[in-house]
Amino acid sequence: MCACGKHRSRYIIVMKTFSRFPLFVNVPVILLFAGGGFAWAKEDKEEGNPVSFYKEVRPLFQAKCNGCHQPAKAKGKYVMTDFVALLKGGDSEETAIVPGKPDESYLVEQVTPNDKGEYEMPKGKNAKPLHETEIELIRRWITEGAKDDSPEGAGSLYTMDNPPEYTMPPVVTSLDFSPDGKLLAMTGFHEALIHKADGSGLVARLVGLSERVESVAFSPDGKKLAVAGGQPGRMGEIQIWNLDKKELELSISVTFDTLYGASWSPDGKYLAFGAADTSVRVIDAFNGKQIVYMAGHDDWV
Repeated sequence: MCACGKHRSRYIIVMKTFSRFPLFVNVPVILLFAGGGFAWAKEDKEEGNPVSFYKEVRPLFQAKCNGCHQPAKAKGKYVMTDFVALLKGGDSEETAIVPGKPDESYLVEQVTPNDKGEYEMPKGKNAKPLHETEIELIRRWITEGAKDDSPEGAGSLYTMDNPPEYTMPPVVTSLDFSPDGKLLAMTGFHEALIHKADGSGLVARLVGLSERVESVAFSPDGKKLAVAGGQPGRMGEIQIWNLDKKELELSISVTFDTLYGASWSPDGKYLAFGAADTSVRVIDAFNGKQIVYMAGHDDWV
C-alpha cells in the first residue's frame, strides 16, 4: 500500500464504503483501489503536468550541486543558483542547458555515467552520482523547454558582491568570540558578520545561500567559521568559511528545514549540529561526510 496521504486516504475511503458488504466483495475492491494508486500516480507523471523547475529540479540541484556552484563558491565559474547563469554554463565553451535538446546540453553530459559507470559531476570525495531517475527528470525538464516556473522573488537576491542592506538591525540568534578574543561573529539576514570585538569596525560579511542564519561558531584554532541555517521549509545548510581568505570552503545541504547549533569538536576535525527532523548529526569538517546520525528527539534540536 502506498504510504503517501493521498493514496492512504483512498484506501480508507474504500474500507469505509464497502465494509458493509460481504468479505468476498470487500477484498478484491480494496486491492484494486490500494494498488491502483500507483498507476494513477505514474499516469499523472507521464501524461499530466510538465516537470516543475521550482518544485522538482531546483531542489535536486540544491541538494546535489549548489554547494559547489553558487556565487560564494563557483567551481568552474558555474553558478547554478541564478537561472540565467544555470542555462549559460561556466568555464566550458559548451552551453550547459539547451532548451528542448537534452542531448546537446552539457550539464546532462556531465552528470550521465558512461559505459564504465564513470561520471564528471557531482565531484568530491563523498559525492555520489545522480540516480537514473534524477537524470531522467532533468532530461525531461529540458525536453519540455527548460522553463522557470519559480514564483517572483524566489531566487537568491544576495551575494558577496551584493550583500543585504538593512533598514533596521538584524535579528541576532547567535554570537561567538574567536579563541583569541579579537573577533566577534554574529548572525544576520542571509549572512554571518564578523566584527572587531572592541567595536571598532566590521571585518567581513560572509554571504551564502541560507537566508536564515541560526548559528555561528569559530573553529578551535580561530581560522574557520561554521554557519548553520537554511531556507525554512526548503533546505538546511552548513557552511564552513576560511576567514583569512573570506572564502566558502564547504557548503552542504542537509534535510529540508533550517539547521541549528553548530559546534566544533576540540580538535577542529568534526562539526555537530541539530536539525528539524529530530536528529543530531556530526560531519567531517573537511569534506562534509556524515560521521554520526542520532534521531529520536521529540522535535527540533
